[in-house]
Amino acid sequence: MSNHHLQTDQTGVLIFLRRIATLGRTGVLVGLSLVIFGCADRSKVSERRTFPAVAVPVLYSTQQAQAEFLTLHFWDQFDFKDTTWVGSAEKVTEQALINYLSILRYAPYPVICKGIQQLLDRADQNQAMYAFFYSRMEYHLANPKSMLRNDEFYIPVLEHMITSNSLDDPRKARVKTILPLLNKNRPGTQASNIHFTSVTGVKNALTNIKSDYILVVFYDFDCEDCSILKRSIEKSEIVLSLQKQKKLAILAIYPGSNMEGWKKSSPQIPASWINGYDHNDEIGRDGTYILRSIPTLFLLNRDYMVIMKEPPFDYVESYLKSVLAL
Repeated sequence: MSNHHLQTDQTGVLIFLRRIATLGRTGVLVGLSLVIFGCADRSKVSERRTFPAVAVPVLYSTQQAQAEFLTLHFWDQFDFKDTTWVGSAEKVTEQALINYLSILRYAPYPVICKGIQQLLDRADQNQAMYAFFYSRMEYHLANPKSMLRNDEFYIPVLEHMITSNSLDDPRKARVKTILPLLNKNRPGTQASNIHFTSVTGVKNALTNIKSDYILVVFYDFDCEDCSILKRSIEKSEIVLSLQKQKKLAILAIYPGSNMEGWKKSSPQIPASWINGYDHNDEIGRDGTYILRSIPTLFLLNRDYMVIMKEPPFDYVESYLKSVLAL
């Protein structure tokens, strides 16, 4: 599934949630099924099937209420005993899953956890069905290149896998090693401190930085994606505005070991950023931060509490814009 399709589907979900309240009062057919129908037609599956939609009661009139209902009831009409849904019609099912995962971000986290548990409980009735759902959820929620990547949604998937009747002990053992890593630096928890050294040799620490917000950028100097991100941050009007107001500090951290290359590349980092390297190798040796891809962002508040973990930069921009509007 291409990133383009994922982005289109997420946009469609948001449009659906915004417009659903304007539809007739006789009951609402889930608009997501329209996206799924189109995808199924394009994929030309051997059985031309459509995802069984649910009716959203008209009393759910707000976007959050609709998202909560769909988080818990999206799969109510789906037959988890029919393995053709993960066989010849698997593309239809995967598109439904993509739309479901796209909805979750609009619901409260406890509801999200409950919805994911319900989905996997139903799938756990059949090994093939369960294997499809946990593997595709892993792909979309844990893959660094996925637009749906979200550790907070992935954690309840892993927690369910540990208790599943469909998985053997070696598979569960692997899951048990992953969970503690994902639990580090979660949103709402205090970020691990970062001790670093600047290009001039001055030693410093994250907790010495005083600002309303701190954007931590883990980067590599020889990384095209890092260069693209740096340009996006530099051009961001909201970032520039908050920096001008002394409300946002940007800490760029190189977690590698090529000091000569890092020092030579240091002029590439904007002068308004704090640039340093992990001189104690705390990230690599102690795993204070689990960097599955580079670049990686963390947004912190003035108390060094994690607001966002590994978000796309446009999410950071949206959040900062909402802060500036207050």
